[in-house]
Amino acid sequence: MAASKKIPTYAEAAAELQEILEKIEGGEVDVDEVVALVRRGAELIRFCRERLDAARLEVGKVVADLDALEQEQAGAADENEDDHEATDEPPAAARRGPPAGELPF
Repeated sequence: MAASKKIPTYAEAAAELQEILEKIEGGEVDVDEVVALVRRGAELIRFCRERLDAARLEVGKVVADLDALEQEQAGAADENEDDHEATDEPPAAARRGPPAGELPF
């Protein structure tokens, strides 16, 4: 049975990419190894971009859900205010009238 290849996290992929870059820049590798490292680096870059794109989409969905919830709550609050305003009764302060001894105008 073949062992399954572990999918790295974004942080692991970025760290490996940094190591590859340091090796190449440091001149620690021969020409043949550089080709393999560049190929691996390209794979890691592609993987990281895909993870970033997926994260952007997910964050966008969460923000959209929060915006929709906020609009629902604002709409419900507006409906409650409209219901209160729709009654023929004046607010409690207006029903009481002026303080004793003062004229209402």
